[in-house]
Formats: sequence, C-alpha cells, structure tokens
Amino acid sequence: MLVITAAGVFLFKGGHPSVYYLSFYEGRSEEILYRQQVEIEDILILNYIHSADATPISAVFKIRSDGLYLVEEKYSWFGAGLEAGSGYQFSFDNKDVTVSGYDRVFEELALRIARTVPQEMVLGDQVIVLNQLAPGGTLLIIRVVQH
Repeated sequence: MLVITAAGVFLFKGGHPSVYYLSFYEGRSEEILYRQQVEIEDILILNYIHSADATPISAVFKIRSDGLYLVEEKYSWFGAGLEAGSGYQFSFDNKDVTVSGYDRVFEELALRIARTVPQEMVLGDQVIVLNQLAPGGTLLIIRVVQH
C-alpha cells in the first residue's frame, strides 16, 4: 500500500512502512561493518584517490530501492581507467571534469579498502572513513537493504 502524506510517500508492506539502510559488509564473512538508515533519493558520494593517476575522484550515487544509481563522476583530468568513452555527457570547469549520463544501477557495489590512501563515503553530514572500518585489502560490499 502506498501512503502519501505531507512528510512524503511511504510504501507499506504487510501494514509496515518500508525502511531502507545503506549497509557495508565484509566481503567474505558478510559481517555488517556499518549500517545507516537512508531515504530513497539520498545522495552518497565516494571520495578516493585514483591508484594510477593519483587524482582525487568523487563518484556520486543516488539511493534507490533497487540499489545505487551512478549519477556522475568528477576528477581533475583524464587518465588511465577514467571514463572517456562516447555516449556520456562531459562538462568542464577550471577545476574538474564531470562525467554523467551513465544510467547505471549497482545492486551492490564491491570495492577493496585501500592500503595507502584514504577512502570515504559521504552521506548527508555523515563521513564514513572506509579505512577505519577494516584493514586495507578487505573486500567491502555496499548494498541498499530494505527492512
């Protein structure tokens, strides 16, 4: 059942509202390393340093019920492994290149925690330092989970 109120739209399953969590799991054990309640359409930003080009990267995702929707990526210059293909929108300012138009949803986002550089996720005013969740080299699985 869908209920529309002044506070928003709520989906009820079996008489209970759906609640979504951004959940970070250790890749092998599935141990929950971090969990935060989120709203659909919240913005999640992954900030990291590119391993080959040493440029800062910001990947911007939107929280959706089916996963993490890649909105755009921002970086200082093109380099090895950075998107430069056709079919995407590019914008340039005096500081960054912004690539958008991916139209990609990740049911789960898998990444390795870096050993040498900081990685962080920003969700609203929360900053989650991935290197503080587990040792470098740990496989981290990030999912939007509905309860």
